[in-house]
Amino acid sequence: MRRAGRCTAVALCLAAAGCAPSRGALFGPVRGEVERRVGVDVAWHESATDARVPAAVRALIARPLDRDAAVRIAVAMSRRLQASYEELGLAAADVAEATVLHPLEVDLSHRVALSGPGSETELEATQDILSLLQLPQRRAIAGAAVRAARARAVAATVELVARVESAYYGVVAAEQTRELRRTAFAAATASADLTERMHRAGGATDLALVRDRDQREQARLDLAGAELDAETRREELNQLLGLHGDATRWSVVARLPEPPAAPPALDDLERDAVAASLDLAALRADAEAAAGRVSYARVRTVLPELGAGVAVSRRDDGEWEAGPALRIGLPLFDWQSGPRARAHAQLRRAQDLLAATAVELRAAARAARQRALVAHAEARHLGAVILPLRQRLLEETLLQYNAMNASAFELLVARRAQADAGRQYIDSLRRYWVSAAEVAALRRGVMIDPRGGDPGRSGAATPSVQGH
Repeated sequence: MRRAGRCTAVALCLAAAGCAPSRGALFGPVRGEVERRVGVDVAWHESATDARVPAAVRALIARPLDRDAAVRIAVAMSRRLQASYEELGLAAADVAEATVLHPLEVDLSHRVALSGPGSETELEATQDILSLLQLPQRRAIAGAAVRAARARAVAATVELVARVESAYYGVVAAEQTRELRRTAFAAATASADLTERMHRAGGATDLALVRDRDQREQARLDLAGAELDAETRREELNQLLGLHGDATRWSVVARLPEPPAAPPALDDLERDAVAASLDLAALRADAEAAAGRVSYARVRTVLPELGAGVAVSRRDDGEWEAGPALRIGLPLFDWQSGPRARAHAQLRRAQDLLAATAVELRAAARAARQRALVAHAEARHLGAVILPLRQRLLEETLLQYNAMNASAFELLVARRAQADAGRQYIDSLRRYWVSAAEVAALRRGVMIDPRGGDPGRSGAATPSVQGH
């Protein structure tokens, strides 16, 4: 009797020790890993408002944004990123639930004799000790779920940084293209106005007049398209930065940087991407937790309930009797087929997702390598060969035009060719730097969609860590 009472007390003490990890303990590893992979400091806000954040953002947008400033604003302002961090809180709650025992069950009965005096009182207190025996399994499942949540929190941050980088390069390129289109429209307008005056004076043909007017209107359409593209890209970046209202009145640096002289070293990109992948790390943790649920369900199949405690009764003569109590569940009608099937399905799903993601990651790394190398070669060729040739073509055509050996139409074609080369060069720079951001994201542990879709696979829903 005394031994059973001491065992119950110890079990209760162990149950009382279960609690959720603190925010600092949960987020510390995430913060350190983000700093190591991306080089930015992140915080998990306890409330939606933090007076220091808007002040810091205002200081950053007061001058033209560069890539680093855009990244700092995004990680500070993104509410979606904060929502992804709250998954850590859900995992912590599961940890707390996994480290406590079921409530102590107390049964009290009092019986009175119907045919005469006398009564009997019985008291029985039992504690589920099967949950205590399975406590290591439950802790292992919860621990794996926490590791998965941390990997996904880091991945969400790295993904956001990669998307901001890509969107930022798109904005700078769109601003450059818009400026180029404005210059082209101004030149076409001036040329059309001059031709109209010459036509009225009889110095220009109807063909020249129509041609210049056509060029002016085409330049107008090109400028309108460039204006729309620039504004659309700004709003895409505003969305990622979490900005609205007056805070959207920012500017960016004037030009995209030139590509490096040497092509990027990408021979080991596939290996590096697999080694660094946060998606694979999270899915491995999911598989580990799923395997734990299978073991947990297997035990509950043959022994669904096991409790121990103490039973006390009072006899008619007033004497009390006490002794151990044992409660055992027998799976006569319920062999836990549902929980077992669910656990096995979760394990198979985790294993399939892990294998599929590994294949997708390798393919994405190979494709990113090709995109980066081709974009680099194209940007270098346009900048070193095509642009100088188009400039020389324009200069030579202008000389021939002044010598009356070339027509105004030939000069117009040469100017358009130069403008087209400039636009192509800007676009090639954008594609190179976007591909560089994709490569950097792979080496930091995530896949991003180069077409601008949602990056990575780390946002997948995860099952509860509990096995029951």
